[in-house]
Amino acid sequence: MQLAVLDLAGTTMADDGLVLEAMRAGLRACRVRVDGPCYPALDRQARATMDRSTLTVFGELLDGDMYRARRGHAAFTEFLTAAADDGRVRPVPGAPAALDALRDAGVPVALICGFAPALRDRLVVALGFGARADMVLCPAEVGGRGLPDPDLVHAALRRSGAEPAQAAVAGDATAGIDAAVRSGAGLAVGVRGGAHGEPRLRAAGADAVIDSVADLPALLGLPG
Repeated sequence: MQLAVLDLAGTTMADDGLVLEAMRAGLRACRVRVDGPCYPALDRQARATMDRSTLTVFGELLDGDMYRARRGHAAFTEFLTAAADDGRVRPVPGAPAALDALRDAGVPVALICGFAPALRDRLVVALGFGARADMVLCPAEVGGRGLPDPDLVHAALRRSGAEPAQAAVAGDATAGIDAAVRSGAGLAVGVRGGAHGEPRLRAAGADAVIDSVADLPALLGLPG
């Protein structure tokens, strides 16, 4: 493999409910009751789409009202930024070593996410990934199109010069697997314990499913 494209939230960044907490903060900013009768359905929808562009998710949750979506997105961003400042953002155990192993083996690493650029950059710093990733991409750099569109994977391929068949794409949700398949990536890897379980990851087209991103170097036959 000549490129590893890895999802950020839930795959390399430990979630532990933090992103959903931020989503609830965004909904409260839009005066949506998170203890009301409509919230369980919104919660299910948010969990199912969390790995996509955050602004797009808010737009869908709020029935296309983009004025309120931007307000919710701002509150979401503020919440996660504060969490990073407070030390609540941490990498998945073994993720830093996995990124180092990939790069030591000559495999460039691209991190992708659905966050806005400023939040993305703040999280990367908090995670200590700045020197461990060759590129960090978000929807703002590809016309606002996040997962499951393949644009983020295509952008990583262009920047690295790798061919699609030479890329491994790993994520904990079906949208990441969809993007991998649609981009023609040589290997689509599902990661257990995140947004979606193994059956859904396999059904979306995952070639392999691993317990953690920490297991990716071994899957690729690289030194640990």
